[in-house]
Amino acid sequence: MIIGTIIIITMILLSIFALIPIEKDYDDNGKNWMSMVSDDTNICDMSIPGTHDSGAFHSLFDVAGKCQDLSISKQLEIGVRFLDLRLQMVNNEFNIVHSFVDQNLKFKSVLDDLDNFINDNNKEFIIISIKEDADKVSSNRDFEELLLEYLNEYSNICYDKSLPKTLGEARGKIHILSRYELSFGIPAYKGWKDDDSFKLDNMYIQDNYCIDNTIDKKNDIKETMNYAKESSNELVLNFTSCYLDNSFPPSYAGTSALDINPWLLEVFNNNDKLGIVVADFITVELSALIYERNIR
Repeated sequence: MIIGTIIIITMILLSIFALIPIEKDYDDNGKNWMSMVSDDTNICDMSIPGTHDSGAFHSLFDVAGKCQDLSISKQLEIGVRFLDLRLQMVNNEFNIVHSFVDQNLKFKSVLDDLDNFINDNNKEFIIISIKEDADKVSSNRDFEELLLEYLNEYSNICYDKSLPKTLGEARGKIHILSRYELSFGIPAYKGWKDDDSFKLDNMYIQDNYCIDNTIDKKNDIKETMNYAKESSNELVLNFTSCYLDNSFPPSYAGTSALDINPWLLEVFNNNDKLGIVVADFITVELSALIYERNIR
């Protein structure tokens, strides 16, 4: 009788605990995967996980604006090393936005997260793309002047020159890709084309995001993967993010990612070198599939 009661209670407790969601542990390799790669590795020969609109966690009416589920800190923990940051100056400080959708996130908070991560994982490096994504509001400061003030607070980790050639030279730093006309960082303002594939100095960028169907986008991604495989002296940015411009109701990042991301998991298995893959709704599995190519 007593044993039977204990068994019943145990089964009830187990069933209750089974209903409690348990947050999935992140692969510890994601935090420091670059530490397992040789110093003399050419950065242009690496496969690097990245995120499009990295700080876009909120949407308008649960439709437009959201591009990621994971916070920037968690993106870094799972191996992401390229961040696409969109800024708006409001009341003389920088907010993270996605076009007209405010993301309730301060750029200063993001820099704090980057600083903490690099200090704890000094064998890694991070590239951040900076773009002014909306006009300033209630602000009288110059964009570059204020941005320099922000970055000067982190001068120990922010590298304001061109991207080094090797991983060893790049470690422990944040490297800035300037999609705003700045006097520092990797210049990517003049010549950056909207919704296109193009060469810019020693970079090749595929960012065709306004599409008729995901089949066309998949072909763009595959062509850029093949380009990255053959190229040895260019930084290749392959944006897998997109939205359908001819659908009703309108299609946004989440809709396209539901189709493209599972496909990426399949197609990446057949390629050794991917360049920088810039994705919406990055996951542990997708990030690992990209960066593990560097340590096989």
